[in-house]
Amino acid sequence: MEHRHETFKKIGLDIAEHARDLKNQVQEIQHADDRFHFSRNDEYFLTLIDELFQTMGRGITDDHPESPELKENIRSWGEKAADYCLKKEISLGTALTIIPQIREVLTNTIERECLEFELSLHDSFVIYSTFESLLDNAAHAFSHTFVNHHIEALERAKQEMQEISVPVVPITQGTAVLPLIGDMDDERSEFLQERTLERATELELSYLIIDLSGINTINTWFAQHLNQMIEALQLLGIDTSISGMRPELSQTIVHLGINFKHVAKYLTLEQALQQHTAYFSL
Repeated sequence: MEHRHETFKKIGLDIAEHARDLKNQVQEIQHADDRFHFSRNDEYFLTLIDELFQTMGRGITDDHPESPELKENIRSWGEKAADYCLKKEISLGTALTIIPQIREVLTNTIERECLEFELSLHDSFVIYSTFESLLDNAAHAFSHTFVNHHIEALERAKQEMQEISVPVVPITQGTAVLPLIGDMDDERSEFLQERTLERATELELSYLIIDLSGINTINTWFAQHLNQMIEALQLLGIDTSISGMRPELSQTIVHLGINFKHVAKYLTLEQALQQHTAYFSL
């Protein structure tokens, strides 16, 4: 197309000038969907939709469709829209339908413009693909921001769960119990070692009972981390004992070739406490 650039500008200008009408078309689509009840009286959300059409239309009118400035503005819009959805606690499923709604309205507009200008099939496809690419940039920034937020939330929840899973419980001054529960994977085993040493130092412990009665299974990594943790505690001057060593756990430890030398071992936590003189002062 000899004057393709001029046609791009005309279509861009038309989109910018009719951004409000396009926004209203998106709003009509959303009115038929109960998931979008939040947007019906939310001026900021409607302003965001209007802003995207303005950004795309004026960006193409004033700059080249492939200009870095336009792509950056589109990316920024995607992040802003995602932040809005996150603030409103909109579900991911609902949020991901916003871009397709905008795409539907934009596609209808471009189709109408191409027919009005009597463009060839090839030229119409080029123009459509260009707008699609811009919208894909918005969708990528939107999804990336949304997903990253949820990944960070999951990491925070995981960190909190790890903190809870290492409950060094003080019994008396200088004495505490570490009850371990569930499965101990490699990551949790490493965290257990680091966090226990920190808590033992904070509490100024002189004696720690590690209770294994709530542990389901023991693997090589956990046994090694447990052994290393006990050695590190002893180097800090903290006497350590193990309770709750069930027959199946002891057999696994022997099979792994790991032994806990110089560590008192008790069948139950009660027995470990009875052997410790601090127990009788409770």
